[in-house]
Amino acid sequence: MKKNCRNCHFLTKEYTSIDSDFETSNSFSNVERCEIDRMKANPIKDHYAAKCHMGVWREGATKDPDFYKKVITSNRSNCFFYPYQKGMLFKAAEIMQKRQQDNEHLKRSNMYTRIGLWIAAGALILNVVVNYLSKNT
Repeated sequence: MKKNCRNCHFLTKEYTSIDSDFETSNSFSNVERCEIDRMKANPIKDHYAAKCHMGVWREGATKDPDFYKKVITSNRSNCFFYPYQKGMLFKAAEIMQKRQQDNEHLKRSNMYTRIGLWIAAGALILNVVVNYLSKNT
């Protein structure tokens, strides 16, 4: 799965009432996500604005002409991507995304630890060989 906003659980449509301060956010449906590819534009209308639930970007009241580019082709290597899961609440997705991110950092840290241990072991072996050769000469 490509890491872009269209495939991310946090792609959100936000409704803001004109008359009051009422505001609500919902995840894009599967149909709306498919419409993005078909229309090459924002499929939501009227009082809705597209945004990232995690605050990376927000479309605003005026529809962004570069919406497709922002949602499909933008480099999202440093964001809060979590694959879309139908029916999952934002709070659960936030926890799962955090857990996934922590696991990735742990794997990277473990890899560096293993590399460091191999380098240290190699240096110890080299030290033993050098000491052995210096005593025998």
